[in-house]
Amino acid sequence: MSRPARAETMRNTPPSPALLWDESHLWGILLLRALHALDVPVTVVSAEQVRSGILSATDPGMLLVPGGWAKLKSLALGEDGREAIREYVRGGGVYLGFCGGAGLGLASEPGIPLLDLCSWSRKPATQRLPNFSGHMNCMVGLDGPLHQERLPVWWPSQFAPDPEAPLEILARYESPGPDFWSADLDWSAVAPTEVGRWEEFYGINLDPGLLRGDPCIVRGRYGRGSFILSYPHLETPNSPQANSLLAHLLGRSRSATVPEWNLDFQAPVWDDPALGRMHSFLAELIRFGQNHFLLFWRTPWLLGWRRGVPGSPLTFLATMVWQARHSPASEQARAFWATQGAHCMRACQDFCGQAKTYLLLERRILASSPSSPEASASPELQRRKVELFGKFPGYGGLYGEILGSLDRLVWLQITPQGGGTDRP
Repeated sequence: MSRPARAETMRNTPPSPALLWDESHLWGILLLRALHALDVPVTVVSAEQVRSGILSATDPGMLLVPGGWAKLKSLALGEDGREAIREYVRGGGVYLGFCGGAGLGLASEPGIPLLDLCSWSRKPATQRLPNFSGHMNCMVGLDGPLHQERLPVWWPSQFAPDPEAPLEILARYESPGPDFWSADLDWSAVAPTEVGRWEEFYGINLDPGLLRGDPCIVRGRYGRGSFILSYPHLETPNSPQANSLLAHLLGRSRSATVPEWNLDFQAPVWDDPALGRMHSFLAELIRFGQNHFLLFWRTPWLLGWRRGVPGSPLTFLATMVWQARHSPASEQARAFWATQGAHCMRACQDFCGQAKTYLLLERRILASSPSSPEASASPELQRRKVELFGKFPGYGGLYGEILGSLDRLVWLQITPQGGGTDRP
């Protein structure tokens, strides 16, 4: 490329974004994969670095915040980190949050300090659809006429608009797509006449008609900057319309579909023995859950599960182990894993053994009394669940210990601080 052409390309390319890693896990990996597919360079930053002023020092073109628990992201940032993000946006920065990252941008709630980029909040649990996933047909009006696009959502909350402070609505929910699930029900198989019976049985809202017309992507101003809050996961693999919308929001003229991510594909870049055994333990546990009709592969990268069965944590562990094995091992990552790997592997072995017992008990209980994400139907089963996975919402227990070690390892692999390249 000639020097003038290179200079013109640089002028037309937006500044590189930063991505906040803390409390994102699977969702952070998905967003990094999407940025790589779209050929968008990115700097991965931690909450500690945000508190220390990295946003003011580097002035990224955009701050990307992946999914995950908004409350846990806020706690990781602390008040200094939250104020650093507000200062960045006030000064002209752009905040783009997905799902939990969108929730982080909303108004604070009692006991849950958030970024307060706007006065919108979350709908109360009794008024929203509490547990839905898959693709939704949405009406999108981003910089052009309204048109329908199919966008993926993975267990989001819902906006509670503030009529006194309206935001620009970029997309609204319209109707469920062919892979839409409400709780653990494949909605394409639910007859309209049966909805009431299912809701009575589950004790929660299930009808996606509650979503129709609800805003799902919004944009607003904050100081001299702006924010975009998106409950749809536009970084979802093999979701062409969502991926194109993500490219547009990132200011990229080039659009590309994020390739499918198949966890069955095993060609480790770092064939570490401890990680290899963890992969085997988790694969065996997942097969056990499948054999007992509690788990199934919904996509090549995402488990599906019976209501109340903690399938999401198993997906997180499987994807984090896969990512660690398929990323180069920096010197810092090797040093960390030399001290933590054997212990983490033994913890994973113990976890998988206990989880098999838990799943078998869960299957027996489900035959008579349904569980929910919040609590198992049996007090004894709930105790085991908390010991293994921690309290919902959020996480902890033995699972949290393993996840924390894997999260640190992957961080050291994908960041320049760890010798990595900021690419998964």
